Amino acid sequence: MFNDCLIALLPLYIMAFYYYGWRPVVMALFSVATCVVTDIICVKVSGKKLNKYDNSAFVTGLILPLLLPATVPYMMVFSGAVFAMLVMKHPFGGLGNNPFNPAAGAFAFLAVCWPNLVFSYTVPLEQLPVFGDISAKLMDSPAFTMQLGGIPNINPIDMLLGNYPGPMGATNILVICACFLFLIFRRTIRWEIPLTFVATCALFAFLYPRIMGGHLQSVYYELSSGTLLFAGVFMLTDPVTSPTTRSGRLAFGFLAGMVTMLFRMFGGYEEGVCFAILLMNALSPMLDRYLPLLSRRKRGGVQHEYEV
Repeated sequence: MFNDCLIALLPLYIMAFYYYGWRPVVMALFSVATCVVTDIICVKVSGKKLNKYDNSAFVTGLILPLLLPATVPYMMVFSGAVFAMLVMKHPFGGLGNNPFNPAAGAFAFLAVCWPNLVFSYTVPLEQLPVFGDISAKLMDSPAFTMQLGGIPNINPIDMLLGNYPGPMGATNILVICACFLFLIFRRTIRWEIPLTFVATCALFAFLYPRIMGGHLQSVYYELSSGTLLFAGVFMLTDPVTSPTTRSGRLAFGFLAGMVTMLFRMFGGYEEGVCFAILLMNALSPMLDRYLPLLSRRKRGGVQHEYEV
């Protein structure tokens, strides 16, 4: 499962390299190294044995930089990676026991501590220096424009290809959709959560548009901007922090979509999907526990939905 996620993330880094040069690649290596080293230290301190098949630190290390601008300092990447392992994963027991998605928690931590850096983006196709000061002009993303009630002045084709200011790995819609199909084909993720999540966000955007350009245009820009689709494919589907029953997954995707759109409409940040993920992670055990009790009863007992 982790290997499939690693493979699916590579095309997004190829596009980040195309748009921003070598800096995203170095950020990824730095993030992965920090996650792996912190993970090993935590395992050693806890007295456990290292699991050579545990690639979760690699996945977290690759996901975190893709949520960020290509211009963030390496110290921020280091802080987020350490926070993901040291605070979001190991205090709860390590692999398989963490109730919250580590990458979502790390992004929320960085967004609260350094919002000006997390939500300021450079224009794609501007090669950034790998080290040293970055003098590139920083711009707001389409998600911020929509938060102000405006219509993003970006060509729809560029929106699909990720050729606009935004998180360096979450803007290329076509590549993310291809990654989703790959993960579904490999049965690495289940369809219920991402499709229900996206459908709920689309319905919410259609019924309550934040822009004056029309309902369908609102749906298009809501789904194409920010980290919404990326999070729906790579983060909400985390099997450790999401429900195990089908009814739980459907409810999880629906509620996550509702909370995400509410954060977008009323939250203080332009992007709230990672905060929504953390909130839904906390509710995931309840969905698994109580929804089967509401399903149809068979022979006077509860028909369990748990799948192997």
